[in-house]
Amino acid sequence: MNRNFLSIAILTACLAPGLASADWKGEAELGYVKTGGNTDTSTINAKAKAEQELDKWRNILTIEALNNTNDGSTNAERYFASGQSNYKITERGYFFGFLGYEADRFSGYDYRATANIGYGHRVVQNDKVTLDIEVAPGARQSQLKITDETEDEFTVRGALKLLWNVSKTAKFSEDLTTEIGDRDKGGAVTRSVTALTAQIAGNLHTKISYTLRHSSVVPGDKKKADDEVAIALLYSFGK
Repeated sequence: MNRNFLSIAILTACLAPGLASADWKGEAELGYVKTGGNTDTSTINAKAKAEQELDKWRNILTIEALNNTNDGSTNAERYFASGQSNYKITERGYFFGFLGYEADRFSGYDYRATANIGYGHRVVQNDKVTLDIEVAPGARQSQLKITDETEDEFTVRGALKLLWNVSKTAKFSEDLTTEIGDRDKGGAVTRSVTALTAQIAGNLHTKISYTLRHSSVVPGDKKKADDEVAIALLYSFGK
């Protein structure tokens, strides 16, 4: 698969419906930790998310990157990008298209790419809480690092997205997704991101997040689950 083509496809899927509009809002965050002395380590965690709300469309773009080195050797390197466009058919219901791409150097895969078309519903919507539930059939392609073989499989994707405005300066979010594929190939892949964000001043915030990833099938002797705790500075933009 051409990775540049996939990146363009993700951006197109997210931006095309409202290309002429600039009504975007979002956030960008950066976490960096470096230690010296007996152990020389550094960790960079960067994320960005943008959302566009139109009369009939809601577009979402997400980009993430993680890099960790220990005594000059890289032991974690992961990149993730996704784009989603929701077409509103009722006040709370919508059809959507989703494209996702992940490259994790230490997962046993060169990349994993997914594409889904499905239905979502905003179960709760008020000034404090929004809760979306989504389900979508689709397909997943994975390239094994050791053999360079490509696996193609049909999947069913489920998602739960919760946003709770705890106060005027703090919010809690939970983003849970699972993709169920062929149990003899990629199996089920689940990703949970739990976060608490608090405003420092103006558009500047602090964010504490916990990310858990689990794969029911992994290549070779790789672990099925890995997790990440991050503390970062976050800058919000737009409306």
